[in-house]
Amino acid sequence: MRENGVDVPDPGGEEPMRLGKGGDRKKLEVALDKCRQWLQAGGKMPDLKDPKVRDQYVKFAQCMRENGVDLPDPGPDGQIKLPTGKVDRSKIDKAREACGELLPGAGK
Repeated sequence: MRENGVDVPDPGGEEPMRLGKGGDRKKLEVALDKCRQWLQAGGKMPDLKDPKVRDQYVKFAQCMRENGVDLPDPGPDGQIKLPTGKVDRSKIDKAREACGELLPGAGK
């Protein structure tokens, strides 16, 4: 979202996520459209408490690690922890390309 001009915090922080608060509504809509592919089923967050869905995300996390990105498995509580610290964007892009098909809703 930030790459598309919308200032939002990283998920999982102490602040609740607010999309584009006080920002340009058109810019927000364009960014959401560009980023929708990263959300399951066109905008709905996955239910990681569902064992089948969680298993798919575990496979995705394992694939990401195999491709050089330290992404932990989702927790049993359904929480996803994103990598912290400096992350090599090109590594993430390459790993996401290799592993994206493992996510529910990918390619739809």
